Amino acid sequence: MYSGKTLLATVLLAVPLVEAQAPLNVEQSTGFNSSFTLSTSQIEAANLSSTAALNINVAINFDRSQLANGGPAEDSFYELPPLSGTPIPGTLLKVQEFTNASSFVIPPNTALSRILYTTTNFNGTVIPASAFILWPFTPKKFQAGSASTKAPAVIWTHGTEGFFASAGPSTHRALWYGHEGPFTLALAGYAVVAPDYAGLGIHKSWDGSKIPHQYLMSQTSGHDALYAFQASLEAFPDTLDERFVVIGHSQGGGVSWGVAEVLEAKGDDKFKGLVKGYLGTIAVSPTTDAFIGKIGFILPWIGMILPSIFPDFDISTWLTPLGIARTKLLQEVEGGIAVSTQLFLSGDKIIQDDYDKTWYVDAYGKLANAGRKAFKGPLLVIHGTEDYYIPENATAATVQATCEVVPGGDLEYLVVNGTWHVPTLDATRQIWLKWIEDRFEGRALEKTGCVKSSLESFLPLERYQATGNSFPQFAGSPEFSYQVPLGL
Repeated sequence: MYSGKTLLATVLLAVPLVEAQAPLNVEQSTGFNSSFTLSTSQIEAANLSSTAALNINVAINFDRSQLANGGPAEDSFYELPPLSGTPIPGTLLKVQEFTNASSFVIPPNTALSRILYTTTNFNGTVIPASAFILWPFTPKKFQAGSASTKAPAVIWTHGTEGFFASAGPSTHRALWYGHEGPFTLALAGYAVVAPDYAGLGIHKSWDGSKIPHQYLMSQTSGHDALYAFQASLEAFPDTLDERFVVIGHSQGGGVSWGVAEVLEAKGDDKFKGLVKGYLGTIAVSPTTDAFIGKIGFILPWIGMILPSIFPDFDISTWLTPLGIARTKLLQEVEGGIAVSTQLFLSGDKIIQDDYDKTWYVDAYGKLANAGRKAFKGPLLVIHGTEDYYIPENATAATVQATCEVVPGGDLEYLVVNGTWHVPTLDATRQIWLKWIEDRFEGRALEKTGCVKSSLESFLPLERYQATGNSFPQFAGSPEFSYQVPLGL
């Protein structure tokens, strides 16, 4: 047994040893692990100001610096295995059971896996896709089904990151949404199954043809989510529970809603084996009208992929020559949202005045939009009143129309006063975590049928931080460990 004096001496002797083993603190540069610069010809072709060009360079270098392992172009995980026979959707192609997380910023005591699998595009063509599974340290236990030794599953469907390979969350250091979604769910005890969506992560098929990301096609990406879960069950039959809840945000809110529609679709038995494990869906800030919101973003984004759905589409019916030139540049640099802001929200005329008179607007909306169709409930829809990207009244209209189409459906619409687009997830975290828990526990819904409710802030709104103001930086290198609490 140590005396106080002996213990103090032991501690003092240990201090130099600890200091000797500690890593050197190295100042982490605010520069990025990328040195991209637009060429003079690219700047001239897109008629960019020097400020816009500089801003685009910064955005691209930041985005590329957030890729783990260099992104899909450098990460061997994304290399397709040879095709064997005729591909069937939902087939597991590759399993990375343990993903080395040293290049990621996932929370301590979570574990990462990734898979490649097959899904289908809108036309039914079987194509490869990628997804990740984020595992909890201890699976959440429920009274209902308490004998289960598997981790309860939540399918997470992400919001817009971009439109090209590097926009797949499975290659992003923080899995794109970080604590707003996948981290919170895993820390709460759920296994998070998250599709990248077709065209993101994996962007070429076996024959070398490009896989376009069919943006905002809610049910099409809903198929990606369900096939990802199907393949994940095959990959991890002993650790992943067949019971699942779906939750998504923004584009992913439309996708999660689309999953509920796919599971309810008459005559579609592709996912019959999954239906028995389905417990419900949450759609936060969902896209339910493709052409509501920031149209300067939406038209170029949709216009890029529309020929994969309507081969005769001519983008000049939507965009001016300048808009076309800037869309071409977005494709060349594989830019995301930050680059799009500089290209399309500059005040320059990039949209044709009569774009909304074209047949494709209505036709695409009918194919893409979630809502106004039968769904498999229960469904919780959440939206903030100060949403910059998707007006709350657009979601309210979709909810009302859906309730008229499905009068007996269980759909609760929660309106959150004063919250912005992504921060609505933070403001309602307790609510959606409790809702998920209740579904696994088999508890009855607190509100049945089509109902509307509201949420007010505890303190006056002006006292709250409205948006996030930080980004993940530390990623495993010991010389930067001083950035985390206690250096551990």
